[in-house]
Amino acid sequence: MQRFALILLAAGSLWGGRNEDIPFRKHQLHFGANETAALADVNDDGRMDVVNGEYWHEQLPAKKWKSHKFRTMGFLNNYIDNFTDLTMDVNGDGKIDIISCTYFSKRISWFENPGKTGTWKEHLIDEGNSVEFMFFVDLNGDGKANEILPQFGGKGPTVYYEFGKGKFERKVANEKNFGHGIGAGDVNGDGKTDIITPKGWLEAPSWTEHAAWEIKKATGFMYALDVNGDGRNDIVWPHAHDFGIYWLTQDADGKFSNEQKVDDVWSQAHATALVDLNGDGKKDLLAGKRLFAHDHEPGVNDALGIYWYEYQRTTDGKRMEWVRHIIEYGGMAGAGMQIAVGDIDGDGDLDFAVGGKSGCYWFENLTK
Repeated sequence: MQRFALILLAAGSLWGGRNEDIPFRKHQLHFGANETAALADVNDDGRMDVVNGEYWHEQLPAKKWKSHKFRTMGFLNNYIDNFTDLTMDVNGDGKIDIISCTYFSKRISWFENPGKTGTWKEHLIDEGNSVEFMFFVDLNGDGKANEILPQFGGKGPTVYYEFGKGKFERKVANEKNFGHGIGAGDVNGDGKTDIITPKGWLEAPSWTEHAAWEIKKATGFMYALDVNGDGRNDIVWPHAHDFGIYWLTQDADGKFSNEQKVDDVWSQAHATALVDLNGDGKKDLLAGKRLFAHDHEPGVNDALGIYWYEYQRTTDGKRMEWVRHIIEYGGMAGAGMQIAVGDIDGDGDLDFAVGGKSGCYWFENLTK
């Protein structure tokens, strides 16, 4: 059964956060512990569905939902061994397939959509490295975001998987492992997508290493974003297993310095998304606290929350600051390993879905 709650956003609430502009309604799709979330029209009926670990949740008319279990994943150390879901038609048959990664069993696979209910066939892409998260990005410059960029644990190299002719080919960008966290973006403004790591960036297309910074704590998704509007992309990242979201400024010489906080009052921001949520033409940061990423980490027992941040001038006009908007706080919903953003209900505004150990939810944007 779907459960829902209207998120009442009162201006000036928790920690001075502002939230006067975008109302959301929370809907619970499932009670399981799957931590992933992806969006696609899985059954080609014209409605957006939600993929969440072992299940895909079918959107029916009148915003009703039906859950379908299509695979069984391992459960180890209090985790369902599925850490990212991506959606695309891999084999070209016109049906949406699902690409997933595991940490404990060290596999990247795609699951073939049979066009009916039941178990989906698994096809191995690669194995041998623990994968904590991955995402699609255009790394070969063909205009298609269909390369997979994973974050390997341990001593695994920095690689990506290039798609062509129905299969993924492993490409090694660097034999090093640069630590917990990875991202992509045009760091130097040459129009090419570079790889961003906690210890600098790899310049496309030859993947030349630039040790431009060192972030010692574990990060999540990392972004190249012109935060301050000076025409140069800065670096934004969350601490995945500690408190805080931060950014580094890029100066005119291409050097990075002046680490500043976006927010530092909540922890375990493993999943984030960069998206223009309020339609003002500027990218905002959507983020949420993960439930029990590890049971020994700072802030592990603090309340769950989901927030979005915009960079704007203060009311006195004297400086710029990141403004926190509270979508959810103190409830059951946080953000596990992914935040999937899209127009889920087809009304023309941006909604989002999250997974986590407390269930799968989608948040309905009530702007339209």
